[in-house]
Amino acid sequence: MNAETRRAIELRGVALHQGGRSLLRSIDLTVEAGQACAVVGSNGSGKSALLRIVATLCRPTAGRVRVGGWDALAYPERVRPMIGYVPDEPGLAERLTPMEHLLMVAAQRGLGRADRRAAAESMLDLVDLVEQRQSPVEMLSRGQRRRLAIALALVHDPPIVLLDEPLAEVDEVGRSELISVLVELRAMGKTLLLASQAQSDIAEVADVVVPLVDGSLEPAAVRAATSFTWIEVLGDPIVAVRRLRERPGIDDVRHEGNFITFRGPVAPEQRAEVAEWLVAQGIHLSGLGITGTPAGGDRP
Repeated sequence: MNAETRRAIELRGVALHQGGRSLLRSIDLTVEAGQACAVVGSNGSGKSALLRIVATLCRPTAGRVRVGGWDALAYPERVRPMIGYVPDEPGLAERLTPMEHLLMVAAQRGLGRADRRAAAESMLDLVDLVEQRQSPVEMLSRGQRRRLAIALALVHDPPIVLLDEPLAEVDEVGRSELISVLVELRAMGKTLLLASQAQSDIAEVADVVVPLVDGSLEPAAVRAATSFTWIEVLGDPIVAVRRLRERPGIDDVRHEGNFITFRGPVAPEQRAEVAEWLVAQGIHLSGLGITGTPAGGDRP
């Protein structure tokens, strides 16, 4: 995999001026494939504008934007199928059901009739809305609406997902359910670019947190401290724990029964490499993914 392929999103010198204001100033940002990057800032800091530029919904005043290896300004039609965009306020029809929404968006994305139904069923399962599939949107909680919006953005299986304030104004139950969906997207290898007002909201999901202040990115990114890789082993877990503790680049190895968590790998190919390394040593796995909770807490 070459460097360009690894860079799912790349912004260089991006600026945006509107109505006499500078919303973004010389933004440089790179998000690697399979990475979760969170841009954190207050209202008016430019977070939503940045996501809209990456989504090709807004053209910057200056700078270069590459998404999935394509020049997003020159070839937006190539970029849009690679992106699932979840705005801060999704435009949902109150009287339509989640299933009706999904079938409609799947058709708009060009899926065939049989594929639409299969994709809709898969998305309802992913975001845990199977029981609400035939309920009008007006009957859904805010957290359920946010999960439906994520499902709509994912119905065409894009590799890159942009989420604007995914946890805003959601209660603790809804927050937990949304975090579970975002962690699952990480496990699927999706590249995530999130906008949030608070770092604490996305610490369980993000690999990198980048502060955005008055349209400018702070010079240093901060690696989030609560993202773990998890594996489940068949047989004696102690051997796997010992091997992981001996491997360079891996730390904080914990286990509860056959469930093991550790820090280290971030990109999907890195996690896969660790899994292959364990299997080569005779350690068989029954699961692999990402979680915000170390072993000893709730399972993903």
